[in-house]
Amino acid sequence: MKTNRIIIILLIFCSLLIACNSYGKKEEFYGTEVYYTKGVNTEDAKRLGEFLVRSKFADGKTKSVQLTKNEENGHYVFRMVTNKKVQKEDTYDFLFKALAIQISDSVFAGKPVDFEVCDNTFNTIKTLSFQSK
Repeated sequence: MKTNRIIIILLIFCSLLIACNSYGKKEEFYGTEVYYTKGVNTEDAKRLGEFLVRSKFADGKTKSVQLTKNEENGHYVFRMVTNKKVQKEDTYDFLFKALAIQISDSVFAGKPVDFEVCDNTFNTIKTLSFQSK
């Protein structure tokens, strides 16, 4: 009886631990992990992944991105894991903004896409709000 209770407690703890570390559902496209969260459906994630392959962003090397939706303004948010050098240098901002515009045009029919520079656990380092062309 006591053993069953311990097993149940461990199972609950493991479930909570996994849920807390979840980056969302995941699709993979040629080495690029595309996670997506509440507010984004599977079709959105697949269209994004297919775009990343067509644009050669997904090139077989391991990369992680996350697509989510800002509930306040309705913008899609493209979140990308980057290294510390990229996180600190503003010179990459132009490229990130250009990618957000391409995603907006090619994947979401012109709907705004904000870009978030993230660390390896999807903590936001910098947010680049959508700016049309």
